[in-house]
Amino acid sequence: MRITKRRSKKLKKLEEEHAYLDKKVNQLTQDRLKDRSSESKDTLTRLKRTKLMIKDAIARARATLTK
Repeated sequence: MRITKRRSKKLKKLEEEHAYLDKKVNQLTQDRLKDRSSESKDTLTRLKRTKLMIKDAIARARATLTK
């Protein structure tokens, strides 16, 4: 029971982080319409990659919880 609770806390934290990154990516995408510098592109790309890694971690966590 404790292991499930701990994993679900980790899952919840990952989901919150994913939601935060989603909000930041959307905000930077809107800012990118005005600022086309390479620095803003690098930042946006890095955030998108991080968001994707967290999405994969969420999928793995859900898969282990359903086993």
